[in-house]
Amino acid sequence: MNIQWNTTHINLKELIKISRGDRDISYKYLQQFKELIPKRTESLKKSLKSEDRKMVRQILHQMSPQLQFFGIKDITKSIRRLELEYETMPIAELTELVQNILVKLDFAIKDVNLILEENY
Repeated sequence: MNIQWNTTHINLKELIKISRGDRDISYKYLQQFKELIPKRTESLKKSLKSEDRKMVRQILHQMSPQLQFFGIKDITKSIRRLELEYETMPIAELTELVQNILVKLDFAIKDVNLILEENY
């Protein structure tokens, strides 16, 4: 497989391991990320705006396995904290934590889009 992995915000070690060098399998996972994560980030933004703590937690919980699979840097610890403290954390702190996660997700989406554009 001769794919350029010029990424700064994701680590594709797991993707490479799972796909075993198969471009079609890699493409499938990258495309799935491209389709699902932007939709979920929009839902996350709406839930955050309406201060729906439970939904924020639920969305992040749903996204967590895929985000770990794509090795998004410095995101797992924040999601775990939110999963445990979402009910008791002050709303300002919850908002700041989620905003930081959203920034990282935006960069990860850009990395995935760039990989797809350059290689497929």
